[in-house]
Amino acid sequence: MPENQNPSQNFWINCDSEKMVNGTCSTNVYETLWNDVNPKNQDLKSFAQDSFAGFTMFIGFLVFVALVYSGFLMILWWADEKQYETWKKWVIYSIVGLLLVGFAYWIVRLIQFFAKG
Repeated sequence: MPENQNPSQNFWINCDSEKMVNGTCSTNVYETLWNDVNPKNQDLKSFAQDSFAGFTMFIGFLVFVALVYSGFLMILWWADEKQYETWKKWVIYSIVGLLLVGFAYWIVRLIQFFAKG
């Protein structure tokens, strides 16, 4: 524990013996959830990394929704051969899309790891 940190403020909980007796301990939700975010220390590199991670997660979510939707319709249209084959292709495309998004994220993180040195 850092020397300047009060032991009663671990995990961003503001609590001392008097507050414990009175039942008035508190916490700062922003500091608890976003403890690594310090707007003063943000730079372009951090912004780009966070933006890429957010974009990748968003695209991955969309592809996952497409996979679930196409899988549901493939099951729904199992009796119609033409529709079944169409949705089967969509399932395959969605799986390939998930793999591409995953590998793209992995490659960028690998490059970031080696670029740090």
